[in-house]
Amino acid sequence: MTGFEWTAAGRLLLAVLLGGLIGAERQMHGRPAGLRTHILVCAGSALIMIVGQSLGPSIDPGRAVAGIVTGIGFLGAGVIVKSHDVVRGLTTAACIWFVAALGIAIGQGLYVIAAVGTVTGLIVLTLLAWFAHRLPSVSYHAVTVRGTCADVDSIDGACRETLAQSGYRVVGTSAQMDKAADVARLTFRLLMRNGGRNWRAARDLMALPQVDEVVWE
Repeated sequence: MTGFEWTAAGRLLLAVLLGGLIGAERQMHGRPAGLRTHILVCAGSALIMIVGQSLGPSIDPGRAVAGIVTGIGFLGAGVIVKSHDVVRGLTTAACIWFVAALGIAIGQGLYVIAAVGTVTGLIVLTLLAWFAHRLPSVSYHAVTVRGTCADVDSIDGACRETLAQSGYRVVGTSAQMDKAADVARLTFRLLMRNGGRNWRAARDLMALPQVDEVVWE
């Protein structure tokens, strides 16, 4: 093996190590992209940069970086899931993009920058995550209640009062009525500051005489 090949092998092993550190944190939190995904992304990015260097000055490193970033965009989008008003996977997608950047740095021989970047990423994912959970926050919810069509105004008023007492603010509503079945469904979109006990609010809604069913999302 030539000196370049030994250097390239060392860079790939370093990419596996640093990408694995970020991936292990995601794996421990049960995220869809875990240890293997992050290792492959980091090592793959490093490999592309190494191959580009082996081809000499005919290959522009900037074009290789642009190609990696474009490809990672598609991969990151695959782990983002939106369900109603809840979006999950953004942090994992950002981690995939981050380890790709680590791989690029390693492939270019920027070892110190890659090491500092890995430590920074781990701090953000661990210590800052602990701190972020203690900051004042706003959460959004949607709750659907069912009652009789003849009682729509009564259902609406009673539900709003109950939700307000539980600390939720109604920011939007929608209604669906079935005249044949004499059924009305009201959906309330809610805002809550600093968390809340959804099960308790759902129980209070279910206790209303006008309400026959409660679905909380």
